[in-house]
Amino acid sequence: MSEKQLKQPDFENYMTERLSDEQLMKQLAEGKNQAAAVLYDRYHKNVYGYFVRMTRDGEASRDLTQNVFMKVIRYSQSWKEDRVFAHWLFRIARNIMVDFFRGARKFYDLNDEPEISARDNDESVRAMEASESFDFLLEAMSKLPPGYRELIELSRFQGFSYKEIAETIQSNENAVKVKTFRAIQKLKEIYTQIIME
Repeated sequence: MSEKQLKQPDFENYMTERLSDEQLMKQLAEGKNQAAAVLYDRYHKNVYGYFVRMTRDGEASRDLTQNVFMKVIRYSQSWKEDRVFAHWLFRIARNIMVDFFRGARKFYDLNDEPEISARDNDESVRAMEASESFDFLLEAMSKLPPGYRELIELSRFQGFSYKEIAETIQSNENAVKVKTFRAIQKLKEIYTQIIME
């Protein structure tokens, strides 16, 4: 084995374990394409989950996820070091999702308020009941307009703060708080209807 072959895995291991997302983006902007693979490994499940819950289409979600990471690579030269990578990544994902829904004519504005679903927060249920509840939750979420679904996705599934969501969707924090509250209230109503059926 050559010395170069020994150093390559060590570099990838170093990148995976030690570098922040933002440092990896700097590496990618400098042409070190291994950084893209590390970022993909860190985030592809979250991005895919976001698209599945937003579109309810696994095949389209795989394609959309791939498009996100292609854009990360394509726009790595324009990366600004003062950004938070996860916010930038989900802004790209959101833009791709909006384009997808525009093409499918399914996207609704966040100001729309159609019927929505509910969520069971009881964490003491057994595994089977939890799985069934999660299925009901996903069914209920599918009835939300995409704008509300996105707010719940980012706040509850991705763990973004209201401020981070506002930055991601280019809104203000108070509007995000109000709309997220409304979305969750509607989600609870519809979820309750689903489990009562």
